[in-house]
Amino acid sequence: MSGDQSCGVDELTGRRMRQLAEENRQLRQYVSEVMDRLRTNERLFSRLFALESQVLRATDAEDLCFTLLRGLRSQFDLDFVRFWFDRSSFMGQRSFRELSERDLVWIEEDEITDMGLNQQRVFLLQLDGQSFDWLLPGDAHLGSLALLTLGDLERPFGVLGLGSLDRERFSPDQSADFLSHLAQVLGLSLENAVAQERLARLSVRDQVTGAHNRRFLRPHSHHPVSHWFGGERDTCCLYLDVDHFRTWQREHGQEAADALLSDLCAHVRRQVRQQDLLIRMDGDEFVLLLPDCPRAKAEEIGGRIVQAIADAGLGVTVSIGAACCRSGQDMAVKALVDLADEAMYVAKALGGGRLEWSEESAR
Repeated sequence: MSGDQSCGVDELTGRRMRQLAEENRQLRQYVSEVMDRLRTNERLFSRLFALESQVLRATDAEDLCFTLLRGLRSQFDLDFVRFWFDRSSFMGQRSFRELSERDLVWIEEDEITDMGLNQQRVFLLQLDGQSFDWLLPGDAHLGSLALLTLGDLERPFGVLGLGSLDRERFSPDQSADFLSHLAQVLGLSLENAVAQERLARLSVRDQVTGAHNRRFLRPHSHHPVSHWFGGERDTCCLYLDVDHFRTWQREHGQEAADALLSDLCAHVRRQVRQQDLLIRMDGDEFVLLLPDCPRAKAEEIGGRIVQAIADAGLGVTVSIGAACCRSGQDMAVKALVDLADEAMYVAKALGGGRLEWSEESAR
């Protein structure tokens, strides 16, 4: 082999070796980047699973939202987290007193679909100084935004917004699998939490009158009044019974009787305070618990109820028995209710349409 040929082979071999070295370097770099992404994703999903565990332990929808807002901000270094809930959806049937206006904004029916946010589960936006219609003036500093649509895409009930000052944090060319998973888990969790709340309310509510039922009272019956309402103030109890209800029911029928009891409860509620508890005990018998209510105030409330029912044109009157647990006396809730029940029978024996106090309570 001549010298020129030998040099050509060496040069070709050298170029090939350098090419292989460059390919090897690029491969190592690619593998390193993949491993970095895998480690990052592993950390993200680890945080997500921890957050999901907290969300699943939430006691109600508001607790769930509060847990998620706090967890997303602290664990994922987000500068912005906000819910937008459709007021016409099942979420609009409950209040979120603990969430601020920056945490939750109510939107009107069809706003989600009008914005096109029902077309896919996740939207990633780079704001570039432009605003998104639902953002507030104080949100102008955001660089990027992720919008997670909650619920069935055919009828979504809300949107979760995640924002960052970094415009590259939620750039549209990124994968949204992680966020899509979060949106689906959160949507299902909220639907389940609200359904559980609704079932819990139904279990302690009388469906005819909307008052609480005996099941609501039962866990408290044998506890001292102070365990429920505190022992520093008087707590009074009124026991209401509709006079001659069985006769009225036979004459007018069950449906009319249900309507009568519903109307009666509506009149009772107009005479009491927001904190007073109305409980349907059985048939036409109701207990009204009046926390932080001295005897004179309870007598005034009871008198108003008797008069309001008599004047309502319902065709019935009520007899009311009253009892009071004074500050420091601390009798059991059941004992207080029983005293008022006994006094109610005295009111009926005296002709009905009146209020009578328990002699035992007075002593």
